[in-house]
Parts: sequence; C-alpha cells; structure tokens
Amino acid sequence: MSVLRLVFAAVFLFSGLIVVLLSVTGVFRFRFVMNRMHCAALIDSLGLFLILTGLMISAGSLSYIPKLLLILVIQWIGSPIASHMVGRLEVRTDDSIASHMRFYAEGEVEREEADDGHH
Repeated sequence: MSVLRLVFAAVFLFSGLIVVLLSVTGVFRFRFVMNRMHCAALIDSLGLFLILTGLMISAGSLSYIPKLLLILVIQWIGSPIASHMVGRLEVRTDDSIASHMRFYAEGEVEREEADDGHH
C-alpha cells in the first residue's frame, strides 16, 4: 500500500474514531432522550461514513469496496427509520415533553435575536 493511501486511510479512520468518541460522550452526558438520539445519529451517519471510507481506501482488494458500500447504504436507510420511531415513542409517552422544549409564538424568534444586544 502506498504511503499516500495509508495516510488518507489513517486520517479517515482517526476522524471517524474522534466522531464516535465525542458522540458516545454526548450519549452518556445528556439527559433528554432527543439529545441522546442526536448524538447517536452522528455515530450512525458521520462516524460510520468516515470509518468505512478509511477501510475502503485501505482495502487491498476491490471486492471489499461494494460490500462496505452496501453496509453503509443499509445503515443509512435503517437508522433514520429507527430513530424516527424512537422519537415518536418518546413524544407520545413523555407527559413532560413540553418542559424539555421551547415553543415560540410567530415572530418571537426574530424579536429575541434582536434583544440580544445586536441593535
């Protein structure tokens, strides 16, 4: 394997590892389930993409690349569906869901941003 290919593979794998570690930290640190789901989604999308891209670059045989792409596509199709179902379950079963969210009246967001001292 050429040095340049090894460097690119290492950069992608290390970047994927960093994303996964930060996301796992967020999963354990946040209390609200929707925030945890967002952190977990980063692992499923960006982390997996970076790690599998690094593996594709470092693959010695071209026969591994379609298999890794298939894993990525299946994960990218299935993960949002599962996350959506878990999110809907949380919204429907959590009686105190409104305490975790902030609701704005129409036009309130613009007024709030203007009140931040950016006149």
